[in-house]
Amino acid sequence: MIKSVKLQDGTELTIRDLARQDLEALMEFFGSLSPEDRRYLRNDVTNRKTMEQRLNLMDFGYHFRIGAFQGDKLVAEAALELPFEEWRRNQGEVRVLIGGPFQRRGLGMLLLRELYCLALRQKVDTVVIWMMKPQVGAQNLARKMGFHDVSILPDYVRDQDGQMQDLVIMKSGVLALMKEIEKFYGEVDWHACS
Repeated sequence: MIKSVKLQDGTELTIRDLARQDLEALMEFFGSLSPEDRRYLRNDVTNRKTMEQRLNLMDFGYHFRIGAFQGDKLVAEAALELPFEEWRRNQGEVRVLIGGPFQRRGLGMLLLRELYCLALRQKVDTVVIWMMKPQVGAQNLARKMGFHDVSILPDYVRDQDGQMQDLVIMKSGVLALMKEIEKFYGEVDWHACS
């Protein structure tokens, strides 16, 4: 998949599937994030081996990663990860990470739209987001998009500084999220996703 998109301010970007040859672009992107932006990520994204493993997981057909590029520069990454267990195959976890200069410009919504199309093709009907409790801005955005809190697990995960954090689990149905995207973009031809 390769798509040209325009942000609300007219900036043109390309959204496409990530591949192994994007490792350097990923390393540069994650290296450019502030330590505070990386603090609550589940993995040390500055570790080259970790990033290689993430790209290798795409070979199994359960992890899908897309990137937004300005020219050759990666400015955002998004993922849909499906569980390996068959009994949860109707679920998917979504993650979106936008580089600082591109935050609050509508790029997150564009990436979510692509992830929901992908979720529809994979027959996913429920999506979840896991985040740490201090990520209040991300939680508020998720609620605005139609996600609701399911559970908070106290002192369940460690942030990149080694501090214990509460894990917030949020979920939504794909159809509800599609309606929120249509509020933002207007009617979308979701049948084209199938």
